[in-house]
Formats: sequence, C-alpha cells, structure tokens
Amino acid sequence: MQLEGICKVHSGIGMEYQYGEFYIDRDYLVFEQNYGYKMGKRHTYPLQALENIALIPKGDHVYLTFSCARIRFEIAGTEEMLYSFYEELRSGHSLSQSEESKPQPKRSRYTTHHQYFFSK
Repeated sequence: MQLEGICKVHSGIGMEYQYGEFYIDRDYLVFEQNYGYKMGKRHTYPLQALENIALIPKGDHVYLTFSCARIRFEIAGTEEMLYSFYEELRSGHSLSQSEESKPQPKRSRYTTHHQYFFSK
C-alpha cells in the first residue's frame, strides 16, 4: 500500500511540513520526498526501529503518528485512508520483532572446508 500526502516531521532541527509518499518495501518504511518535477529524496527507516505507532482521532480527522530515532511523523487524513496503512505498519513491526526473538541455531566453529581437511 502507498500513502501520499503532506505530513508533519518533527526532528532535532524543528518541525516542518513535507510532501511525499510512504510505502513499505521489504523490512523498511520508505519516505520519498517530492520537491518538484523529477526531483526528490528517498529516506528509509527500518520497521523494527519504528516506535509509538498510533492512530489518534481529533475531531473529523485522524492522525497517524510514529517515530524512528529522534524523528517523529504525523500524517493527517481520514480513517479509511490511514487505517490500512496503520495495520500494515503494525504487522510489519511485529513480524520483525518476532523474528528477532527467535533463538538462532548455534553455528559450528568450523566450516565444511575445515571439516573436510580434518577428516583426512
């Protein structure tokens, strides 16, 4: 799913409004800023680093907020538009955390190359 529009970005240098597109690509949230005709900048944020993902209703608008490190995003829109993207962020965030918590199999100290020569 792709979400396009204006969002508030709060960072260490202050708050600004930025226009761009948000979408999920593999394990990353991608934010492509569109400055003008064929000009833009792409920012990627790992899904596992996203925090405080929430839908906040205020009046007739709904705000989707989330943060990554010291940057906080706030996207305004309707519930129909933001809810599916919110669910995608939550499911991608929980999947990446569940993969991390699985115990990894212990690696052998020697590779098959070493084992071949040791068996001789």
